[in-house]
Amino acid sequence: MKKNQGSRFGGRARLVLPLLMLGILLFTNASPSQGAHPPPQDDDAHPPRNPKLDSYLANVAAAAEESVGEALSAAESGSLRISGDRVHVQVVTHQAGWEGAVQAMTEARGEVTGVGFGDTLIQGWLPVDALEPVAAEEDVYFIRRPIRAFPLESLYVGNSTTEGLSVINATAWHTAGHTGSGVKIGVIDGGFIGYRGLLGSDLPASVTVRNFVDGEDDAQVDGTTEHGTACVEIAYDVAPASEIYLAKVATDLDLAEAVDWLITQRVDIISTSLGIYNATAGDGTGYLAEKVAQARAAGILWVTAAGNDRESHWGGVYNNTDLDSFHEFADGGDVNCFTTDGVTCSPLLLAEINVMVRWNDWADVNQDYDVHLVRRDGAGADWVPVASSTDVQNGGPGQTPTEWVAAIVALDPGHYGFRIERVRGNRPVNFEVFTPGFVITSLRPPRPLELVTARSIANLADAPDAITVAALDVSSLTQEFYSSEGPTNGPGGAATGGFIKPDISGFANVSTQSYGASAFNGTSAATPHVAGAAALVLSAYPNYSPDQIQSFLEGRSVDMGNPGLDARFGYGQLYLGDPPGRSTLNYSIHLPAIVKTQP
Repeated sequence: MKKNQGSRFGGRARLVLPLLMLGILLFTNASPSQGAHPPPQDDDAHPPRNPKLDSYLANVAAAAEESVGEALSAAESGSLRISGDRVHVQVVTHQAGWEGAVQAMTEARGEVTGVGFGDTLIQGWLPVDALEPVAAEEDVYFIRRPIRAFPLESLYVGNSTTEGLSVINATAWHTAGHTGSGVKIGVIDGGFIGYRGLLGSDLPASVTVRNFVDGEDDAQVDGTTEHGTACVEIAYDVAPASEIYLAKVATDLDLAEAVDWLITQRVDIISTSLGIYNATAGDGTGYLAEKVAQARAAGILWVTAAGNDRESHWGGVYNNTDLDSFHEFADGGDVNCFTTDGVTCSPLLLAEINVMVRWNDWADVNQDYDVHLVRRDGAGADWVPVASSTDVQNGGPGQTPTEWVAAIVALDPGHYGFRIERVRGNRPVNFEVFTPGFVITSLRPPRPLELVTARSIANLADAPDAITVAALDVSSLTQEFYSSEGPTNGPGGAATGGFIKPDISGFANVSTQSYGASAFNGTSAATPHVAGAAALVLSAYPNYSPDQIQSFLEGRSVDMGNPGLDARFGYGQLYLGDPPGRSTLNYSIHLPAIVKTQP
C-alpha cells in the first residue's frame, strides 16, 4: 500500500509521540451497591453516541456537520493525525468483509495504506466528513484512532559504548571471536534520528532500512526520535559484527507489516523497545501475541521491553457505595489525582497526559465505562472535566472494553486526575489503568497518587513467545523505579491467574552517542542489551533455535529478588558468563516454558 501521502501530527514528535493507551483493570464485586444500572437516558451527561466511532472521532464527525474546518480543528485538539481534509484511522472489519470495507473507504475519497491481522484491520485516511457514512456500512464494524506504539525510555531526562558491555562479559566473547558474525538483528522503533551520521562508527558501515509509517518514505526513517538509534547503538556495541535492519513504525498495524518484512529478510532476532496499550486483555493472548508466535515459528527470537509503567499503573475493584456511578478509590473519593511527591496531589505545569483503561469484558463487550480527565485549582476546589473518552460498549462487533483520554497541559498549572464512570453494567469487571509517557520539566514523572505496581506489563510484553526485559541501573544493578512488573493478567484480563513476566533484566542509564553519557534509560535501553547478547550466543552456536537461545540467556542470568523466576527481575540479571571453550563453571540451562505460571 502507498505510504507517500503528506501529513502532520496534531501532537509533538520525539518524547511527545502521540502517547498510547492506558489500561485500567477494576474488578467489581457483587454487593448491591455495585449492581446493574438501568440504561441511561440521553441527557447532557450521556448524549447519544455512535457505537461504531470512538469518541474522539465522533467529536470530529459532529464538528464536520458544521464545516470541514471545524472538524479539522477538533481533530487537532484531540491530537489526531491529519492530512489535508483527512484524518488517520483504523477500521475494524471481518475477514469476509474487508474488501467491502476497503471499497467504502475508497469511494469516500479515503486512502487505504494497509490491511492486516487476518484481514480484520484496515489502516488509512478518511475525509472528516466521511466518518459517519463509512461507519454506517455493513462491513465496517468500528472506526478508531490508530493504536500507536511509542518508545519506552523513561521520560526524564563522539563515540559512545554502553557500560553494560563489560557487565555482561561481552568483551570476553569478542576476544574469543564471537561478535555476532552472520546474525541479522531487526530493530523496530518509532524513529532513528541521526543514524546515517553514525554509519561506520557507532553503527555498521551500512544498514538496511524500511519505513512503514503512513505518509512517510524511507528517507524519513532518519526522523521523529533518536530513540531507535540509541537502541541500535547498544545492540551493535554488544554484537559488532551483526547485520542491522531498521524498521520505523507508528501503529500496531505498522508493527505487523514490519515483522512480515523482517521475516522475508530472514532476520534472526527482533528487538522492540515500544509500548502498546489497550490492544489486548494483557493475558498473553490476542493478535500481538499471535504475531510474536508467527515470528518464533519462523526461527526468530523476539526481545521486547517490559514497559516503564511500574509507577504509572493502577488496578482495582470497582466500588460505588454512594450510587453515583463513579468508582470510589481507597480514600473514598472518586478521583485518582497525579502526584510528584507521592504524598499529595501536585500541580502540573507542562505535561501531555494519557489515561488508558481496559477491563475484562473482551468476549461480550457489553459493560460500558467512560474515563474522564479532571482538573482543580487547588485543595478543596471542585474537580472540573477537561477531556473524556466515551466509546460505546454495547456488544457491537469491533468494540473493545477500553477507553483512552488524552490532553496537553500547557502553562496552565493545576491539579489533575482521572475518574472512571460506569455507564451501564450488570456484572463484575476488573480494570487496569495506565498513565504512560508524561512529558514534564521535573526529574521524576507524575504518577497516580494511588498506584498498583503488579500487572504493570504493557501489551506485546505479555506475549508468551517474546523474551521480556526489565531494567536495572547499570552501576548499582538495582531495579529501576519505573520498570514494569508482572504477573500478566489472568484469562480474559482477570486480576488473578496470570503468568510470570518479565523473563530477564537488562541495563539502563547507559551511554550512547544519541543521548550522551549515562543518559539512555528505560526498559528501552535494557532490551537491546539482551538482543545483542542473543546475537553473540547465536554466532557461537549457529544451530541454536530461539528456545535454545532464550534458555541459554536465562540459564546464565544472575538470580535477583526472590529465588528463581519472579515478577520483578524474571530469571535475573543478564550475564553471558565465559565464552565457549573457556567455561569452568556448571551453568544450569533450562528450557523456558511457553506459559510460566505464577509461584
